Amino acid sequence: MEEKKPFGDYIRKKRLEAGLTQKELAGRLFVTESSVSKWERSLSYPDVSLVTAICRELGISEHEFFTACDDHQAHAQARAAAAWRRVVTGCRRLCLGGCIVAIPVCLVVNLAVFHTLDWFWIVLVSVALPLGWWALWRFGGRYVLSLCAALTSVWVFPLLAVIHGYTGGDWLWTAAFPLAALGVVFLWAYFLCLVYLPTGPWLKAGACALITAVASPAFNWLCRRVVPGAAQPWLLDWLTVAALVVLSLVLVTVGLVKEQRRYRIR
Repeated sequence: MEEKKPFGDYIRKKRLEAGLTQKELAGRLFVTESSVSKWERSLSYPDVSLVTAICRELGISEHEFFTACDDHQAHAQARAAAAWRRVVTGCRRLCLGGCIVAIPVCLVVNLAVFHTLDWFWIVLVSVALPLGWWALWRFGGRYVLSLCAALTSVWVFPLLAVIHGYTGGDWLWTAAFPLAALGVVFLWAYFLCLVYLPTGPWLKAGACALITAVASPAFNWLCRRVVPGAAQPWLLDWLTVAALVVLSLVLVTVGLVKEQRRYRIR
């Protein structure tokens, strides 16, 4: 049996075994590098909502996490984490139950009122997304966030196709699919920035603001090309981009200052 160590020593040992730096682990958990440093120095403990993610990234079980040390704070964290898991599990089951109930209810209503199945297919494809999320959160392991983003990226296209089958028109290939494809590109840009950019929250926020500064004119340009009669408020477009760029610079500046202070403290 592995000898028990102070909580911070155990976290540091498992992080090194996983081949992660403090900054990399912090980025995957959406916390600051200083937070990870405090955990490893036993100056503070992770929030209970982070326990599952920490165990996933370090390749340990929650039982190993809480038995790594025997102080009172760790046991209090274990009890709080158990309560948090019950809340999360209850919410997931409620979401799953709501989706399962919605399918037969909408089926019966559609048949009873319209004597055919038309808008029911839109509901069915819509419900497929949260059901897919639930399955991925249940079985996806450490890649659950990437899998959920991939599922969402694919799901939007059959949803649009089903809506087009119900409403008709020539907008699917000429407008909906191009706009959806551009949306998927920026969805992944945000996702990669938030999950894999090895920086603190301020720099990530600045990067997201910069992505938005690019996304705003890109969507407006595409709308003008694929949507007949789309307005062309060029002044508003450029004012929006300028405001987003300024916001991005402010956030990045604050983030860089905080990073420098953190390195000085260390």
